[in-house]
Amino acid sequence: MRLLLVNTPIDIQDILGRFSQIYDDLKMIPTGISLLAAFVRQAGVDVRILDQYAENLPMDGIISRVRDFNPDLIGYSATTPNYCAAIHLARELRKRFPAIRTVMGGQHPSIFPEETLKNDALDFVIRDEGEEPLLALCRRIESGSTDYSGIRGLSYKTAAGVVHNEKVAPVDVNALPFPAYDLLPMRLYSSPSYTKFASPCFQMIASRGCPFHCTYCINAELNIAAKYRKRNVESVASEMELLVDKFGAKQIQFWDPIFPLGHDHAMQFCDEITRRGLHKKIVWNSTTRAEALKEQTVEAMAKAGCRGLGFGIESGVQELLESVKKRTDFDRVRKICRAARKSGMVVAGAFILGFPGETREMSEQTIAFAKSLDIHYAQFSLMVPYPGTPLYRELKEKGEIGEVEERDFVRFNQNIGLTEKPPIFVPRGRTAAELKALQKRAYTRFYLRPKMVWMHLPHLNAARMAGIARSFFAVSGLAAPRAGAEI
Repeated sequence: MRLLLVNTPIDIQDILGRFSQIYDDLKMIPTGISLLAAFVRQAGVDVRILDQYAENLPMDGIISRVRDFNPDLIGYSATTPNYCAAIHLARELRKRFPAIRTVMGGQHPSIFPEETLKNDALDFVIRDEGEEPLLALCRRIESGSTDYSGIRGLSYKTAAGVVHNEKVAPVDVNALPFPAYDLLPMRLYSSPSYTKFASPCFQMIASRGCPFHCTYCINAELNIAAKYRKRNVESVASEMELLVDKFGAKQIQFWDPIFPLGHDHAMQFCDEITRRGLHKKIVWNSTTRAEALKEQTVEAMAKAGCRGLGFGIESGVQELLESVKKRTDFDRVRKICRAARKSGMVVAGAFILGFPGETREMSEQTIAFAKSLDIHYAQFSLMVPYPGTPLYRELKEKGEIGEVEERDFVRFNQNIGLTEKPPIFVPRGRTAAELKALQKRAYTRFYLRPKMVWMHLPHLNAARMAGIARSFFAVSGLAAPRAGAEI
């Protein structure tokens, strides 16, 4: 049984418009696909990965790769923003290899399995977590059977229509193998300059799901993946050691929605990597909730090699946060941001503009709050009601989101204000043009301040200087030097 897993590309120009020059060299490990590959390989499946996002092969190169391997099954992964790109690639390969069966998984097909299977390029959809359904599907295909009943989490076509089998049970994250890093082009992976402190820098996942209930967040609502499960710290540390010993990693970027989760979890993790001496070999950074940490937590993380922390702060207006079930203590956020800076960390905050009910004054309040925190980086996203979230269902029922066609899915993009496309959602009383201008203005007002120079001086290196320069050129509308060029 031969399986080819494809990491389909995202068109950075579609996602960031002229701001794409900031991330033109950004390629990160497809952790989900590499875990799937490791899981089925340990059961005897001959599996390969085509990371089209990282390798950027022309169609002739993709076709050659498929022809050489001659898989029995091709698997694609899709989120909502890259769904169109994934479907396009699946259609092109189906034209050339009509006998190869195809399956798609990921957030988008999990939410829209019926609609996804309307595409002639696809035979199956795996909903939610894919390890066990994918292995079961491989075994069924290998046996020559066309009876797919009983494969939990699988949707498939029959003469009578689409069949949706019962949901798959949550996987035990501590029973999973490490990702199949050896199947990936590891030399190609990097990280955004503002989160990069050493090279090579690789991404890891130490948990699944999210224990919180923010109504706008796909991580808190994607079916069984919403059930929060964290790996034990011994397993996480062992995977870090693998990346250090086998691939020369100098930095790990934890790609979890929240890691670590709270003081006790952070202290256990820091104790483990310090006990192993990993803090002397590698640095790391992560995203978590500021309110879940204490000042001593941050100090311990810094001593254990943490060089950067990102916080999902979202808004400076308590009323808006409460309306989407985001519990935030602004005083606590200020204290933890201050403690992280004092510990020598680079601090980033994520903010959202354009919540339902948000007025112009509230938007300005969020921008002012971001500036007041004295953090090194701020990301200003436009509010996107992602399919599968309670907020999407609420706005859909109210008629504030119209019918969405396939070509519109790329508009489910938090950086839409930086492109030429209109936002998928505009709050009542606001306009699309105003929101797009607001997102650009937020970046300008935050970054083009003299204070930014002094905050960044202690953390500057060549990669960060190049990233800051590209960011400046993007914000100012000028052409940026390409990666590798002299600044």
